[in-house]
Amino acid sequence: MQKHVDFDSSNKVTIREYPLTKGLYWAHYTNGYDRLRYCNNKFHTLSMYYKGGIETHRTDMNSGFGGPGKFCLMPQDAESRWQLGTPQEFMHLYFDDDYLKKLALEVLDLDPRKVALPEQIFYENQLLEALYNHHMSNAFWSESKLLAAKQLTDTVLVTLLESLSLNHKPLQIKGGLAPKVLAKIIDYISVYFDKKVSLAQLASIAQLSEYHFCRMFKQSTAYTPQAYLTKIRLEHAERLIRQSQLSLAEIALQSGFSSQSHLGKQFKECFGITPAKYRKMV
Repeated sequence: MQKHVDFDSSNKVTIREYPLTKGLYWAHYTNGYDRLRYCNNKFHTLSMYYKGGIETHRTDMNSGFGGPGKFCLMPQDAESRWQLGTPQEFMHLYFDDDYLKKLALEVLDLDPRKVALPEQIFYENQLLEALYNHHMSNAFWSESKLLAAKQLTDTVLVTLLESLSLNHKPLQIKGGLAPKVLAKIIDYISVYFDKKVSLAQLASIAQLSEYHFCRMFKQSTAYTPQAYLTKIRLEHAERLIRQSQLSLAEIALQSGFSSQSHLGKQFKECFGITPAKYRKMV
C-alpha cells in the first residue's frame, strides 16, 4: 500500500500564493491520487474544495468524503491522514493563533482565552463558501488590492469565529489581568504611546514582576506588552498617513517610532506594504 507522505512533499502543485501579513496568507493548490499526512505546526488551516474532492477522505478516521464547497478546519499541530481521489483544486487560508485571537478581541470583543479551534472535517457554510469563491477571482490576488484582500480575509476569519459560537460555550477563564488593572495599562499606553514606555513602568502599574506581567497581559489581550504598544503606534501612524500631509519621518516620530525606517519595517509587517505605498493607495 502507498505510504503517506507529508503535505509539502506530496504531488500537490501550487497554482498561486498570496502572503498578506506575517501571520496570514492564502495558497491555491491542485492535487490528485495522493496519500498524504497533514500537520502544520505554525498555522491553523481553513481549507475549501473548489473543484473535485468527491473521492477524497481521511484514512485515520471515518470522515465521509469531500466535494466542491466543503470545508476542513485543521488547527495548528493537529495531524491527519488523507487519501486523495481524482484531481481536485482547493484553497488554504493559513492564519496564526495570535492573529486569530487579536481579531476575536478587536472585532467580536471575544476574550482571547476562549479561542480554541476544534477540528472540523467536510462541513458546509454558505457564507464562507461565497467569500472563498469571491477570493478565487484574479482581482483578489493582485498586489494593488492587498488592503481590500486583507479586509476580506478578516471577514472570513470573523465569519469562522461566529460560526463556532465560542462566546456561548462554557469555559472557565484562567489567568490574565484583572479588568481594572488591564484598563489602567491600556489607558496608560493610549496616553503615552508616543513616548518611551518601558516594561518596568507597565509592570509597576500592575504591581507585578515583569515576567508575570508579560505572561498575564498576553493571556488577556493576545499581545505582548511591546506588541500592543506597537499596535497603538501603528494605528496612530496609519491615521496620520491617511489624514495628514506630514512627512513619513514626522509621522514616525509623532507615533513613537525611533525613525522612519523603524516605522517602515513595523508597518510592512502589519499591513503587508510600506507606508509610502499605503499613502498612494488610500
